[in-house]
Amino acid sequence: MVVLIVCLLVAGVLVARGGTWADGEVHGRWTVLSTGGGEVSGDDGEVLLEPQVPAAPEDTHTGMVVTTAEHQDPDLGITLRTEEQLRENAPDPWEVGWVLWNVQDRDRFYAVVLKPNGWEILKQDPDYPGQQRFLDAGTDRQFPTGRDYRVHVEHDWPRMTVSVDGQELATVVDEEAPYRGGSIGLYSQDARVRFSGLEVSASS
Repeated sequence: MVVLIVCLLVAGVLVARGGTWADGEVHGRWTVLSTGGGEVSGDDGEVLLEPQVPAAPEDTHTGMVVTTAEHQDPDLGITLRTEEQLRENAPDPWEVGWVLWNVQDRDRFYAVVLKPNGWEILKQDPDYPGQQRFLDAGTDRQFPTGRDYRVHVEHDWPRMTVSVDGQELATVVDEEAPYRGGSIGLYSQDARVRFSGLEVSASS
């Protein structure tokens, strides 16, 4: 009886470990580019990113998962929930979940960042100072953590329109070496973030 209980406990541990993804692994529709030193888990319908907790003010850790498939001018929708900002003292507002599209690699993509004090649509590009160029931003809408937000990105190339919960944030056009096509990505900077319900279709 004792042996049986021990075996069941060991099996439970193995199952739990099997649910955690590692850098470089492919799981269904997802490829893990970075766990950020923490944990990534999920399935085709839902992904949880929880990078390592920053130990010092200058520390930062990011988790990143992308679709194995690439898409040209997609219309996409996904639900984002930043469950917790992990930095213990004064987390930065951008330390939340990001939705990425037209991902070329870890350093080149477009993103929408839903912050507690506003929002940003940006282009990640190592050719720019800080590796980022802001395409649009605002404080007219704010996105507290701990809530679900349904993000939509629609393409009418070269226009890209981002909406949240059915309300448009902005339409942007990148006129400097734009990225057209690529993977869809899930990204977390120093936050535990849950993504679910990704839907992708060809642009109309």
